[in-house]
Amino acid sequence: MSIAIALAINASAQVAVIEETATRIDCDSRTHALQHFKEVRTILNERGNWLANFVCSCSKYDKLSSFKGTVTDGDGNVIKKMKQGELQRTEYSQYLAIDNYKMYIEYTPSKYPITVTYEWTMESRDNLIEFPFFCPQTDYDVSVKKATYTLKAPKDMKVRHALLNIDGRVDIDESDNYYRTYNITMENLPQIEREPYCRPLRERLPMAFFAPTEFAYYGTQGSLNDWGDYGEWEYSLIRGRDELPDNIRQELHSMTDDLKSDREKVEAVYKRLESTTRYVAILLGIGGQQPATASSVAKSGFGDCKGLTNYMRAMLKEIGIPSNYTTISTTNRRFLKDFASIGQMNHVILQVPLPGDTLWLECTNPRLPMGYVHCDIAGHDAIVVSENGGRLVTLPVYADTANLMRSDINIALGKDGSADITMKQLAKNVQYESRMALSDMSEKERYEVIQKSMYVPQMEKCETRITENGASITIDADIRSRQYGSTTGQRVFVPVCPLHRGYAAQRTARERQEDIWIETGYLDEDNITISIPEGFEIEAVPGNMQIDKPFGSFCYEFEVSDSNTVNIHNRLLIKAGTYDKSMYQDLADFIKSVGNIYRQKMVLKRND
Repeated sequence: MSIAIALAINASAQVAVIEETATRIDCDSRTHALQHFKEVRTILNERGNWLANFVCSCSKYDKLSSFKGTVTDGDGNVIKKMKQGELQRTEYSQYLAIDNYKMYIEYTPSKYPITVTYEWTMESRDNLIEFPFFCPQTDYDVSVKKATYTLKAPKDMKVRHALLNIDGRVDIDESDNYYRTYNITMENLPQIEREPYCRPLRERLPMAFFAPTEFAYYGTQGSLNDWGDYGEWEYSLIRGRDELPDNIRQELHSMTDDLKSDREKVEAVYKRLESTTRYVAILLGIGGQQPATASSVAKSGFGDCKGLTNYMRAMLKEIGIPSNYTTISTTNRRFLKDFASIGQMNHVILQVPLPGDTLWLECTNPRLPMGYVHCDIAGHDAIVVSENGGRLVTLPVYADTANLMRSDINIALGKDGSADITMKQLAKNVQYESRMALSDMSEKERYEVIQKSMYVPQMEKCETRITENGASITIDADIRSRQYGSTTGQRVFVPVCPLHRGYAAQRTARERQEDIWIETGYLDEDNITISIPEGFEIEAVPGNMQIDKPFGSFCYEFEVSDSNTVNIHNRLLIKAGTYDKSMYQDLADFIKSVGNIYRQKMVLKRND
């Protein structure tokens, strides 16, 4: 990949201590609960100052009923007291339309350490599809002294729970005649350090989830015994919302009736979605869970992931192609298989099960090629929703070698060290995704991107041509360098590879916490030809190299084809997967060796 891989590690330093975090939920029915929270945070330095702020999300169903805050210095002296009347309200969000709002206080410490204590209570009605989850740590470099979670609910309410990264268990107290109480306590949690090549933070945090099996939510009712039940409830939200205006129906048939294959029809409709709609974030109604009707999206021309996916589904239904509304997360790779809940997903896509093939359509960005599974969802769990309920599936990932970048470069070197460079670079799948923005850039913007990603000293010209074909992009570039090779006396030092700028690694003496996790594998192939000007001979060249490791391989070959031409071939394969943490230094050494080759130079000597 042309994007630099860096294993640079900054010294980790603790930024805060959570002295106490306590959550108590008193639920007296399927539709009502009081939620009490207390947070005591000691902030050690400026890197943790964001923890001095308070924010909570509210809506007409979740109301803040009490709040107080206190700030003390390192000696326990009170610096500031905060009251509920000092809270500010904002409805600003990434969404165009939203039912929710936030109450917040921003506090910037003037010295460290300080301790901030916040206590507040929320009252929830008619939206108890799940309870607040237990997550005492929320960021790197924050330790926790004590964390407690207590949920009291009627005994006739079945409450499910699930644990993630917690070795303990939930204690259940049955002593009360009417209520059942669930408790979990954790103490002395060490800070989680940020490490290169490790799982996302969310997969490392200790968390516990609680939810009622039978729920009432924004006027709807449902059950969450399993993902099948979840799918039935989701389907009830989209049922009957796929009616299209007559003019759209007629247009769809005129577009597709003469096409031979279902795939061609899907592609035609997908292109229509791209040209007639745009993504606008909306979070209104039933907690933001129900999509806008297909007819309203057709009329307005915009929608969020739910609305656009439902619209695409409706259009395919009109031309006789079945498809399935599918919920997924762009952040959670894995769902809790035995704990169905809506909080695990944040996105909707469309599954189109064609004969012999299954397409996954990203309806919020039809700029992507039809059926391309992009990085934010590739390999993620998803729930396919149909009239038969929900079905847990995992989206495909592209093979390491399918994420290809092949570069063919010709460098015509001048006697003064200048060079005319032509490059033809083909990028596919994940590597295509990282370059597709080039298509929409100006020539100046492309110049700046290529200048940063390639090692071409004193670049003075870069003319590019971009061609896309499905999930592949071809970049043709004509580049001029005033001084590609550096001259010292009778010698010219010529870089053997103008690609992969900044490919480097840094050793670390710290003991690694996590196994190595490489999310995406890829293959880089470079074929480089350097034409040597008359009057020069090769004095020194980098030696050939072959490295094979469990996590990847690298091959470098240098060949002199005649007195005026050299050919260089690089092949780097990085393999996705999980590897034992003891191999980290081996990985760092591997990347360092590859980076050294990429930065090597051959030496030419003037012979006239």
